Amino acid sequence: MKSFIKKWQRLPSRRLAWIITGVIILIGIYLLQSDVRVMYAEADNGDVLIAEFVNADTNVSSRYIHSVAKCPIIEKYEVDNDDDIVLMESWNCSFGAGIETEPPPGATDRLDDGFYIIESIEKEFQQVLFHPVRIAKQTITIDGKTWDIYKEPFVGRTFSLTIEKEPMVVYLWKKLV
Repeated sequence: MKSFIKKWQRLPSRRLAWIITGVIILIGIYLLQSDVRVMYAEADNGDVLIAEFVNADTNVSSRYIHSVAKCPIIEKYEVDNDDDIVLMESWNCSFGAGIETEPPPGATDRLDDGFYIIESIEKEFQQVLFHPVRIAKQTITIDGKTWDIYKEPFVGRTFSLTIEKEPMVVYLWKKLV
C-alpha cells in the first residue's frame, strides 16, 4: 500500500488532473446512460406538458370540484415497482351525480372530517386520462409539486399521465427540445 501511495505522490500534477478528469467523464457517461423513470403528461397531439422524475412509491394526486355536487373530489395514486399508476384512495364530500359511493372488492371506506374516503383501492393503470375545464379548478400534484391543469397549457386538452423508463440522456434531451 505504501508503494502505491509513493507512486501516486510522484505523478505529475498534470497527469493526475487527466486521470481525475477521465474518471469524472466515465462516471458522467455511466449516469447519463442509467435508466430513470419519468412521468409524462402528454397531450393527444404529442405535446409534452409535464415531465417529472418518479420512483416507486411516488405520490400523485388529482383534485377538482365536481361539476354537479360542487364539492372537492380527490384521487390519490402511487407509482408501483412495475411502473403502473395505482389508484389508492378516492375522497369526496357528497353522494350521487356520478360520485362513487361503494368501495370495490378489497377496499375499505370511512368518513373523516366531512369526506367519504374509499381506501386500499389498488387499481392499476398504465395511463390516467384527463380533460380539464376551467370551472373544475383541477390540479395534479406529483410528490408535492402542483400544476393547475385548469389553466393554460392544459385546459381544454385531453392528455394522459404515463410512466416511461428511459436513459437519463434521453430525458434531458426531451427537456431541452
